[in-house]
Amino acid sequence: MKKLIPIFILSLFAFVACSDDDDKSIALSDSVVEFIKSKYNGADIRHAEYDGNGLIEVEILHDSRLKDVYFNSANEWVYTTWDLKLDEIPAIVKESLVAAYPDFTLDEADFIERGDNTYYEVDLKKGASEIVVFVSPEGVILDSSTGEPGTKPVISDAVRNFIKEKYPNATITDYGSNANGMFEVDIVDGGIEKDVYFDSNDNWVQTDWDVAVAALPAEVTASVASNYPEYTIDDAEYVERPEIVFYELTLEKAGVEQMVYMAPDGTVITQ
Repeated sequence: MKKLIPIFILSLFAFVACSDDDDKSIALSDSVVEFIKSKYNGADIRHAEYDGNGLIEVEILHDSRLKDVYFNSANEWVYTTWDLKLDEIPAIVKESLVAAYPDFTLDEADFIERGDNTYYEVDLKKGASEIVVFVSPEGVILDSSTGEPGTKPVISDAVRNFIKEKYPNATITDYGSNANGMFEVDIVDGGIEKDVYFDSNDNWVQTDWDVAVAALPAEVTASVASNYPEYTIDDAEYVERPEIVFYELTLEKAGVEQMVYMAPDGTVITQ
């Protein structure tokens, strides 16, 4: 966070002071303040706001280190995390990462406390590819992790095997359940970032990725010019499904957008 703002404790709540240009600060309950005081003795509460996932994020200064402490809507502690310098990562953790990912280099690291568990979240890089790896303090690389926030599910063998078979050169960069209840796996395949989706039974649903308008097939651009002469192509994605492949096009005319689905040969698809 760029702006650090002190919290003043009033009778029933702790209120976060804010400047005119900071309207995200929120009030903290007494139970949250007391938890922080108890768990992080001597901590200075700097700022509090809701994060993008509905959790209460409280920034504190503790032991000369900025830490982010997260609470749910019931004011219950979820987890705490803070940035680490690479030279703060224990040797046993680094050795495990080098052994498992010899072609990658360490980029960033966080330390996470959740319940009785602690672990490292490490960002690794290899060229344009990035992956996130979770490692215990003992150097055990975790297949899954209670991620940020909530529980990060395990990638099943079925999902891993499918990706390995369909995209043999791909690197998995992230994964998790999305708002539609599907399991989403982010991969980098041939330098292209792709999103691969599976249903609750690990069945592949679709894969999609961004396509530059200039890279669209001539048949597609010609079809747009013929069928939608007053529109321009604003955005494009390529979509693979078990039964079909197509382009998802966002067309624009005078600020009005229209979604069009089109086969690679320029045939308009009605969905």
